[in-house]
Amino acid sequence: MDKKANLLIQKLKAKGLTLALAESMTCGLAAHKLSGCPGTSEVLTGSIVCYTPEVKINLLSVPKKRIEKYTCESQQVTETLAQNLSKIVEADICAAVTGLASTGGSETKNKPVGTVFLSVYTKRKIYNERKLFRGSPLEIRKKACTALYELILRKLEL
Repeated sequence: MDKKANLLIQKLKAKGLTLALAESMTCGLAAHKLSGCPGTSEVLTGSIVCYTPEVKINLLSVPKKRIEKYTCESQQVTETLAQNLSKIVEADICAAVTGLASTGGSETKNKPVGTVFLSVYTKRKIYNERKLFRGSPLEIRKKACTALYELILRKLEL
């Protein structure tokens, strides 16, 4: 069991809060890691893997022009994913993650492989972070999940 995932589940459960996820580069890993924790069924309301631009556009209503302007792996798109997730999945907290775990995406000198964008949306506020991780694609995805859990814990003072 992932210690940070377990801490997040226990803190959300204690506060009576629910969580939904929109995952791109983590491909469901964040939800999977939470699923091994006691109490997940009381906290996690849903998770959507939105790996392709089409899913981001058609399911989570990210404007195509936003993706064209900023790319799928951007803070602007991640923030939109978190906000729009709240319109289709009922939860107190909606969180999203995009990024570059391997080559072939929108990497540039200023946005190299390992760049991760995180957004956490509550009905009152949006919290965003950009991180840079090193390692294999799986290691980057795991670090992205931990960073997402930490952002939720820190910004919501759980």
